[in-house]
Amino acid sequence: MNNIETYYYIRDAVACVGVLIGFGATIFLFIRKKAAAAILSALGFILLGLEPLLDIFLWRVLGAGDNPNWDQLNTAYACITGPSLFLGIVFLVLAFILAFRESKLPPPPPPSEPPADILPPLS
Repeated sequence: MNNIETYYYIRDAVACVGVLIGFGATIFLFIRKKAAAAILSALGFILLGLEPLLDIFLWRVLGAGDNPNWDQLNTAYACITGPSLFLGIVFLVLAFILAFRESKLPPPPPPSEPPADILPPLS
C-alpha cells in the first residue's frame, strides 16, 4: 500500500468519525426538545457521510475489479457527492439557525391575585 493510499484512508476515517460526532449532536438536540433542528442535523450529516462512504465503495471496491470503467465511476462520484455535500451543508446551517433561535413566546402575565398558599398579612 502506498503512502498516498494511507492518507486517503485516514481522511475517510476522520470524515466518518466527524459524522458520528454529528449524530451525537443530533441526539443532544432531540434531548433538548428541538426536533426540527435535530431532523435537519441528521439529514445533513447523512448527506455529508455519503462522500467518504462512496469514496471507499467506488474507488476501493469497484475500482479494484478487473478493468473498471473509470469514466463512469468518476461521473457517478461527481454527480452524487456534489449535490449531497451542498445539501448537507445547507441542512446543517439551517439546523444551526433553528437550534440557537430564541422562542418568540410572550412573557407570562403578572398574577392578579396572590397564590392561595401565601398567607394574608396580619393586621
